[in-house]
Amino acid sequence: MLHYRRYLTYTILAGLACTSPPQQPPRIVIDGELDDWSAVPLLASGGGVSDEGWARMWASNDEFALLVRFEVPEEISLQNGNTLELCLDTDDDSLTGQSLEGFGAELCWSFGERTGQFVSGTGTAPVEHQHIGLISAPTVTGRSFEVALARDAEPVDGQLLFTGRTVGLLLRDTDSGRRLPVTGGYHYRFQSQAPAPLHTFPLAKRSSEHVRFLSYNLNNHLTEPERRDALARVLNAVDADVILLQEIRDTPTAEAVAYVRSLLDRGGAPWHTLKIGGESTVVFSTFPILRADSLGDSGGLLLQLGSEAQMLLLVALSMPCCDEQERRTQEADLIAAYVRDAKSGAGDFRISDGTPILLMGDANLVGLHQDRLTLLNGDIVDRETFGEPFAPDWDDTPLTDLVPRHTHRPYTFTWHGEDFPPGRLDYVIYSDSRLQIGNRYVLYTPELPVEVLRRNGLDAGDTDVVTDHLPLVADLILHE
Repeated sequence: MLHYRRYLTYTILAGLACTSPPQQPPRIVIDGELDDWSAVPLLASGGGVSDEGWARMWASNDEFALLVRFEVPEEISLQNGNTLELCLDTDDDSLTGQSLEGFGAELCWSFGERTGQFVSGTGTAPVEHQHIGLISAPTVTGRSFEVALARDAEPVDGQLLFTGRTVGLLLRDTDSGRRLPVTGGYHYRFQSQAPAPLHTFPLAKRSSEHVRFLSYNLNNHLTEPERRDALARVLNAVDADVILLQEIRDTPTAEAVAYVRSLLDRGGAPWHTLKIGGESTVVFSTFPILRADSLGDSGGLLLQLGSEAQMLLLVALSMPCCDEQERRTQEADLIAAYVRDAKSGAGDFRISDGTPILLMGDANLVGLHQDRLTLLNGDIVDRETFGEPFAPDWDDTPLTDLVPRHTHRPYTFTWHGEDFPPGRLDYVIYSDSRLQIGNRYVLYTPELPVEVLRRNGLDAGDTDVVTDHLPLVADLILHE
């Protein structure tokens, strides 16, 4: 039986002569932004661009993972309430694995159910995202998504997911029966040439003049003894000037402050501290806190950075989680209105023209994409309650989403747990007309080389021990 295969336009296979060196694949970062896919050709059939009327798909790879991007016609949440499946023929044999109309799938991953099935010579086994190293973005609703699947993944102990140089791909909707491609599957050949070198981020500031902010959701684990040493190592390696610790619910403020001080190498410094918001964010600042306002689960702060004239409006994000969509949208509106009123003087106070604005913390953006647009663009949803939309930056443009990356991997997830694939829940959003950013990163210690761990006094397992969120770091450079 003849099995038709679809190839990437830049891949030469099956006896066709290669007349030029292979192109270096682009460096893809799994961040949900997708601009870096512009150099990757659409998966093609017979040398032409695929347009099968339902969805579109691209594939690439780097030294760490198979990378897949796809678009669907309607806005969905990739991690909930959909019937999309990505199926992979990982041994390039249509006669092995689950038979899907001329396609033999060793792995089918159901995005909406967040589970998969792996077929091997020893049978069929259920798999979770951890077993295949699955990372996806974005966590908010959309039409375009990107995923990474680890090249060294072992869905079943001792059995690799990828066993050859070529992998088949099939995207299907199990509810409607639609699939891409309509028959068979696309086949992608792993590129042997490495992508452009991955820029790595040192842990230290680029300049002592920069102001370092750290956001870290401790998920109510602050004072648990088994986490103490790892937390101390992380806090001191980052060495921030302003620390936002979310979800310190069960620890009284004075006890939390004393505990964190005991962990910090500069714990005796003149820290200004408080707890704010319904999700109990404890704030440590080496700069005076001039005012604090509750914003639902989040909080608004006015900091004096340096001279009396240099202020910062800081929103310590800790927005409602998970399936609390209505509350999360309300809080996004509340935060946007707070920034608008602080700029205009329509609220309880007015900031000076040009005061830098920073939103940082656990935004929990796992639902509607609109919540992100509200924070970035001032696009208020409930205008009857919270007033009119506005342009939040001082130059009448949106705020900027920084999207910090891991120090040593092309990923941006800030949370990793058991029930959902890793995702970017913690954000840095700022007024780029008044602020520049120096160093920035997400710290995930299992990825750090041994020499980096040793130099910074860290152990490889530290961030895994502390909590399921990761430290988020940004160094502010204030405009004169």
